[in-house]
Amino acid sequence: MGIKDMNRKGILINVAVFVGFLILCMGGGGLMGAITRNDFGDSSEWYTKLIKPSFNPPSYLFGIVWPILYLLMAISAFAVWTKTGITKEPAPLVIFFIQLALNFLWTLIFGKAKDLLASLVEIVVLWFAIVLTILQFWKFSRGAALCLVPYLAWVTFATALNYKLFELNPEAFSSWDGLKPEL
Repeated sequence: MGIKDMNRKGILINVAVFVGFLILCMGGGGLMGAITRNDFGDSSEWYTKLIKPSFNPPSYLFGIVWPILYLLMAISAFAVWTKTGITKEPAPLVIFFIQLALNFLWTLIFGKAKDLLASLVEIVVLWFAIVLTILQFWKFSRGAALCLVPYLAWVTFATALNYKLFELNPEAFSSWDGLKPEL
C-alpha cells in the first residue's frame, strides 16, 4: 500500500512510528554519547593513555559516523515495520531491538566500565546480532537490510579496533573493583 492509498490515520501512524524509531536510535545513541562523553576520545584521561594501533581513527570521526548509522538503522527498522508490523511478524524487529540494546551496552562496558576484554566479547556478540538482523530484514525488505551494511562494516572495524586495544593494553582488563585478575 502506497502513501496515496493511506487514510489520514494511517499516515499519522506511519509518521509516529518513524519518529519513534528516530528517537529510539538517534536519541538512544545521543544519550549513550552524553553518558560517556568524558570516557572516550580526547576528553578521557583513560582513553588518551591507551596505546592505540596505527588505524585508530581521530576522535571527531565517531561523532560524524554514529549519527549517520543511527539514522540508517531507524530508516531500516521503519521499512521493515511497514511490511511486518510488530505483531504480524515480530522476529525481525525483536532481533533489531536486541542488537540495538547490545550496541548501547557496548558503549557502557567500554566507556564507563573501561573493560577492554568484556567490551570485546560483547562487540562480537553485537556483530552476530547485526548479521542476524540483516538476514531477518532481507526477507522483508532488501533495502532495509542494505541500510544496515555500513553499520556492520563500522562494527567490524570497531571490533578489530577493540581487539587491538585489548592486545596493546593488557593491563586495562577492567576498572571494575574486585574483578581484575591477579597476574
